[in-house]
Amino acid sequence: MAWVRNFGGYVDFISYVLLSAPDDFPEEDYLSQDEQMNLEKAFEELRNGMHFVEEAIADGTTRVRLRDLLDASLSAYRAGRDVEGAHLLQDFEKMLLMKKA
Repeated sequence: MAWVRNFGGYVDFISYVLLSAPDDFPEEDYLSQDEQMNLEKAFEELRNGMHFVEEAIADGTTRVRLRDLLDASLSAYRAGRDVEGAHLLQDFEKMLLMKKA
């Protein structure tokens, strides 16, 4: 199930991840247990939605930097450095919105 369907939804999903990561994702009663959101699925969705970013941002260097920030954020969360992971994801969001404008 795709959670992100357009660029605006992608930005909204970043906020959802920021509020829920690493382990406070709400349980959705309409989803089976294996479909519930978690940290890994959230970042998979963010990676899968990068095509919306690529459509909005032409600069290849910026897109590489955004991917690096996303990867660094997940790595920090996985290592238990939740504050760092959140800050990196916020940096990702900020750069995304600044470069899209």
